[in-house]
Amino acid sequence: MDINTLLRQLADEYQPFSGLSPKEFLRAGDLAVAGGVIFSEPDPAEWSVCDGVPHGRWPVYVGVAESGHVTMAALLLAAPEVIAEAEFEDAYEDHQPLSEDIGLLWDDAAMGSLRFDGPRSADFPDLGTFLKHAEAALAAAPVPWVEIPVNPETGSNVLAFPVCADSADCWAGRDADGKLVCVLCLTD
Repeated sequence: MDINTLLRQLADEYQPFSGLSPKEFLRAGDLAVAGGVIFSEPDPAEWSVCDGVPHGRWPVYVGVAESGHVTMAALLLAAPEVIAEAEFEDAYEDHQPLSEDIGLLWDDAAMGSLRFDGPRSADFPDLGTFLKHAEAALAAAPVPWVEIPVNPETGSNVLAFPVCADSADCWAGRDADGKLVCVLCLTD
């Protein structure tokens, strides 16, 4: 099974409530994971974490609507054939707050670096500086996402997307043995 077929199947089965169905699927880069994965607005008052993602760098594919907004982000932890057979469960059990402008896919280490007092790049002394950089980079990018290194020493990064929704859902795909094989984030 090729990756586009898998992503179309996932998009059709787990359609975003926003009504913005992905027109195309593109590889957005790799997310460095050293903790739980979060798809949220830059400064959420509350957030949920999808735990159990193995540490490492994992490929992320996005579904882009006709409007240019990202409506789906899939963190792939296995081959498409394995993911296609997976059972998906709600990883957040609630709606995740999401800005109507920008969504971030990050792990809790990157979030901690930017929102709290974690180690961070000298380029981003605070979240406001990071957000201005992300917005400018998105405006100049030829594609609807940017990958931004947060901490060069640890490799921590953030993927930022233009979104058009006020919340998101996250689904955890597990194989027959219960192993996490995919994290699927959808805008509501």
